[in-house]
Amino acid sequence: MYMLYFADEQLGSNNHSSMGLAIIMLQHMRFGFRFVTRPATWVVLVCVLLITPAALGQSRTQTRNVDSPPDQWPQACVIEGKSGDIKTLTTDPLGMPVPDPLQDMYDVLHYDLAVQVDPVYGWIAGTVTVVFQAREQSINRFVLDFVDEMNVSVMHITYPYPARVAFFHSNDQITARLATPIEPWQFGIIKVQFWGQPAPDGLFGYRVDLNDAGDRVVATVSEPWSARSWWPCKDDPRDKATVATHINVPTGMTAVSNGVFTGFENRTFSYAESLPISTYLVSLAVADYTELQEPYSGSAGQFDLHHYVFPDLAEDAQADFAILPEMLDFCGDLFGPYPFTNQPYGMVLCQWDEAMEHPTAVTYGNVLITGDGQFDTILVHELSHMWFGNLITPVDWTHIWLNEGFATYTEALWAEHQYGPVGLTSFMNSHNWGHGYPDDAVIRDSSSSYPPYYFRAISYHKGAFILHMLRRMLGDEDFFASIRAYLDNPALRYGNAHSDDFQQACEDVTGQDLQWFFDQWLYRTTYPVFELDWNNDWQDGVNQFRIHLRQVQVPDLVMGDEPYRVPVEFLLKGTGIDTTITVMNDQLDQEFVINLDGDVTQAYLDPGRWLLYRMAETKSAPPAQDVAKAPVRLYPAYPNPFNPRCLFRWETATATRDLVEVFDLQGHRILSEQLNTKEAGPREFLWTGLNSHGQNIPSGTYLYRITCHGQTSEISGESSWQLQGKVTLAR
Repeated sequence: MYMLYFADEQLGSNNHSSMGLAIIMLQHMRFGFRFVTRPATWVVLVCVLLITPAALGQSRTQTRNVDSPPDQWPQACVIEGKSGDIKTLTTDPLGMPVPDPLQDMYDVLHYDLAVQVDPVYGWIAGTVTVVFQAREQSINRFVLDFVDEMNVSVMHITYPYPARVAFFHSNDQITARLATPIEPWQFGIIKVQFWGQPAPDGLFGYRVDLNDAGDRVVATVSEPWSARSWWPCKDDPRDKATVATHINVPTGMTAVSNGVFTGFENRTFSYAESLPISTYLVSLAVADYTELQEPYSGSAGQFDLHHYVFPDLAEDAQADFAILPEMLDFCGDLFGPYPFTNQPYGMVLCQWDEAMEHPTAVTYGNVLITGDGQFDTILVHELSHMWFGNLITPVDWTHIWLNEGFATYTEALWAEHQYGPVGLTSFMNSHNWGHGYPDDAVIRDSSSSYPPYYFRAISYHKGAFILHMLRRMLGDEDFFASIRAYLDNPALRYGNAHSDDFQQACEDVTGQDLQWFFDQWLYRTTYPVFELDWNNDWQDGVNQFRIHLRQVQVPDLVMGDEPYRVPVEFLLKGTGIDTTITVMNDQLDQEFVINLDGDVTQAYLDPGRWLLYRMAETKSAPPAQDVAKAPVRLYPAYPNPFNPRCLFRWETATATRDLVEVFDLQGHRILSEQLNTKEAGPREFLWTGLNSHGQNIPSGTYLYRITCHGQTSEISGESSWQLQGKVTLAR
């Protein structure tokens, strides 16, 4: 009954008979919704741990300090910044994959994915049924993305006529030849049988691991373009479709996927996602799970929370996830109801150190379960993706800040919600480390075929700062109204957006032309660098206080040496003076005169930390160590203590070739990594707690040394500098 309604709703807007197609779809969905009335079988297979909201709240209260913000904040860009040491997949050697022109000739409406997984050897086999509609032209060839390392057994077209179709599989695509073309606007259904042993791909792909209890865990993460590494699909974020999944697993294991659980039979778990999502969001997770369950009713709506966790982590997970109802209220108040109406929300553990925002079932690394709320901001980050990324998805990966910048700023808003203004300031300061934003733009370069490139810190940190600065400039009322206008736009909901769409929402709400703001912050590869001078100038009994502000950042390829246009706040203190003023700085060299009744003894630029910038020199305080005065500079490693990985961060004033070494406390070198030469600017190295042989090292304190070889000038020749730090690995 429900599936019939779903099919008619999705396809009935066209001038074709949708009832017949709905019946055909029901025939293809072999597991369907028939077993939803058989909960007893489900209960036998899954240990359901029912926990009341009161018990969850009590557990969190006992372990969490809410009086002051933490000394360090988790960095989502590190937790989601997956490693890049495995095969990088691309159908275009010059950049990120682009759809085959033949794929632009049809829209996918629905996938029905039925698979059998082998958690021992990593094999997967199954069928995918693709319901699609032709566009303006007839289709005589049908193309899906699927890596060459996987296998296709057979392909059939089952609607509008039944036939086996010839196909060839090469260049990571399957191309089927249709004997009878699909006419414009006509529907079609194609079924593909496939099998193979998927290899880790892109940022993660399809993987089988052992958890700490020695049990097998299967999980997938397909962002950005790795869905094709384990199942045939049109792997384009623009073509969103509904999805039904049926996962056959060994006895004693539980399978979790997107949407509503619809039934279980013959060791097969079935789910249905009745709202359109992109292929990179289709998820599969299989393990021995304990379920934590509770109802939710609040500003985000009314639905159930279902978390699937490893049994030995159930107690700590219970404590960590207790905060989610409050987070749902928070996001519901800001962004509107939970977009996946009448569907659950929950976390699904895998053996991993990262997190991925799969709709309704977020894949969450086991190392993020600590029992003390240490990763609360990561929880709210992933939750916010239900709106930013899953409800509205970027048109392509160059606009990934629409996902990650918004989710990171939701973390900042949560910090403000929890700790007040000091929490907001603390969070934003922690995401401004190293000023690592030169030589790169928020809008990513589509010529890169390297998946981690699209998820560098700039998409998260600078993306969040763009929203932070926009909020200050527009004011809270217009800022949050703009976000709601963006999220509520029917042309974007359950579809895709370009950065211009968010700009348009802001302009519609405020009536302002904001092209200048978005152009300079999204596309420029620099940020303002200020020199500041000020003096008291008494004339005729009035202090004509003068502020001299210069922008001295290097020119960039987008706007050359054009100045940034930024509203700048100054906090002035002195004899009878304690005031804040705001000026619009839109020149490279600019003076401002303010009439005052007393002497200024202290002048602070941007006291509230609302602006992304760096000071070259300031008179309000002794100048901080600057990269222009120190050839190299070390920033604190994060996180510290860590498990299982830590980011070493430093900055250089010249091009350098850097050597990273790690030593134990006895002085034994356990890791040595020579990095490629890079131009002046920020550096980072991700240490995963392994030695040079790829082996895990034990818990303990370790010393790291970074040796930077560079040339300070033609006269002085090559020099070297050393930076040293200390980190603690706590397994």
